[in-house]
Amino acid sequence: MTTALQALRVLREDGDFSAPTRVSWADGRFGLGGESQPEDLDGAGFWLIPGLVDTHLHAAWHAFDAADRLAMSADDAQRATAETLACTLAAGVTSVRDAGGLDAATLALVPEAARPLAQLSVSLIDRAAADDAGGVAAAADAALASGARWVKLVATAGVAAPAGTDLEPVFSRAEIEDAVDRAARVGAGVMVHAWGGRAIDDAIEAGAMSIEHGMYLTEEQAARAAEREMTLVPTLRIYHLVQRMIAEGALPASFAPRVDEAVAQHSTAVRRARDAGLAIALGTDYGTTAQHGTNRREFDALVVAGLTPQEALIASTRSGAALLTRVAPDPSAAPDGRIADGSVADGVILGADPRASGALSDPGAIVAVIKGGTIVHGALDNRPAPAPRASTSQPVFLTTPLTNTREDHP
Repeated sequence: MTTALQALRVLREDGDFSAPTRVSWADGRFGLGGESQPEDLDGAGFWLIPGLVDTHLHAAWHAFDAADRLAMSADDAQRATAETLACTLAAGVTSVRDAGGLDAATLALVPEAARPLAQLSVSLIDRAAADDAGGVAAAADAALASGARWVKLVATAGVAAPAGTDLEPVFSRAEIEDAVDRAARVGAGVMVHAWGGRAIDDAIEAGAMSIEHGMYLTEEQAARAAEREMTLVPTLRIYHLVQRMIAEGALPASFAPRVDEAVAQHSTAVRRARDAGLAIALGTDYGTTAQHGTNRREFDALVVAGLTPQEALIASTRSGAALLTRVAPDPSAAPDGRIADGSVADGVILGADPRASGALSDPGAIVAVIKGGTIVHGALDNRPAPAPRASTSQPVFLTTPLTNTREDHP
């Protein structure tokens, strides 16, 4: 069965939109153009973008503190994870890379139609986890054996590090190289949590595929990473949320100096990556009930950091899809983050131009979410096209209070 819309504006390769055109999908693939048919739906006033890709998510985490996560019963955790995946899909995110916590058994209990396409890292390998496993190689092998497509290495300290902690690397370059080699043998990749310093150098030279966070990325590092076709996943907004949690007393005040400095550097790193031609992909690092389902707001964070809306749309779709395709079991069947003839029909139909400030993160923006050629959220009919949405002058997501809702509206 073919579904088609006339007069739909479609995201182009450059991040802008086409003139109104006909878009159809059948057998899970998009088609562009063609003769209009009487059964075509009216797409006037709608915008179509590829499915969003969140390349750094913790879908099985439902609280910031590990102790709180462990306190949940297995049944409650499973239900919460299923709900997280469902609301993430409803938010227009059709593919995710889980950065630790979600395992294959838990994922298998959620029907494919009720969740995004997911690639797993299963575990986070920091120094303690590596030592407990008998070394980085053993920890990587264990993750891969449990279904991971990504080996996640935590190569520098993070938010909870003691005051004064610097950027000293957690692993040697040889250890990262070993993990990369073991992952490559089974078609998997390595993602490296690294705020900056030598850990980024080692990740680049060892052949990792992505750098997570990267606040202190240098111009030289960005250039070398671009040459090696790596991807930066900055996860900008989560650190602003951590700042707010500190200010509200939910996290220790001792975290503040380290986090404040990292936040101050983060936008510069994003612009350095962009200017060097280093691919940037959207990732949220979300891991609480309040955060899940608000993934689209990371788009606003990328724009605030210095990307144009067009660049941020590419980062939110095609760049993430390209990263996941590198380790997909069947790359030809993987979403490519495009609206093109023959592309996997993952997409989001919007009632407003997502280039307008705040439009994409508006809770009412989504008309329908398409995954594999099936509408999995929303509905299409021949209703009149929506009136144009007035936009605000700037995204204000960093200044409004965080509420405990699925859509923390800007």
